[in-house]
Amino acid sequence: WSPEEELILTKLTFIGCGASLCALVVTLMLFIVLDIPKSDRTSIHKNLFVALICAQVILLCSGSAIHSKVACTLVAALLHLFFMAAFSWMLVEGLLLWSKVVAVNLSEDHHMKYYYLIGWGLPVLIVTITLASASGKYSADDYCWLSVQNGIIWGFVGPVIFIIMVNILVLTRVIMITISTAKRRSIMLALGMSPAEQAYEQIRAAVKAVLVLLPILGLTWVFGVLVPFSIVMAYLFILLNSLQ
Repeated sequence: WSPEEELILTKLTFIGCGASLCALVVTLMLFIVLDIPKSDRTSIHKNLFVALICAQVILLCSGSAIHSKVACTLVAALLHLFFMAAFSWMLVEGLLLWSKVVAVNLSEDHHMKYYYLIGWGLPVLIVTITLASASGKYSADDYCWLSVQNGIIWGFVGPVIFIIMVNILVLTRVIMITISTAKRRSIMLALGMSPAEQAYEQIRAAVKAVLVLLPILGLTWVFGVLVPFSIVMAYLFILLNSLQ
């Protein structure tokens, strides 16, 4: 991009991450202070908030480490770890959603120990393997993130694409179930509804599900894959994901 576009994208990142950090901290405090019943879902939400908060704080401070190779590598590793953790917890969100909505497993069996293994254990494993295979060239030369030149970036992009594909499958099934549920409800509750009104109810239910689940499943990151094709994708990517 041109220097002007780089500057605008950087400012948008700072504004979006700043707003997002405020929202995340307030929400995490509400989860802790309010008497919300403990469940796997609330625990998963809290861990996702923590991962995103850490990732965004490090991202906002990463510019100060650019002049030291050791500090820059450390920042890149921490960014890799916490963004990977955020994605791992988004995968867990998808798995829980699948078990409750698609598989309809309504038992209160707690599987948090397995979720912690995925949410924190998997990122640690991925970062460790990536660091070990980087052979001294883990971070890029002019910014504190994974190097693109030697393919180390795939230590992040590869798992992310896999998680996005899994969560797209989850979202698709949930939308199908949401539409069929809305269809049954409209038939049961309003026999006098016209076909057009029934279709509107189904579309409304599907759109609501999409808007709620896109950020929680991390599917807005699809735009990240499309960034090389257009500056418009870069703006969409930064707006959607800094505010995630």
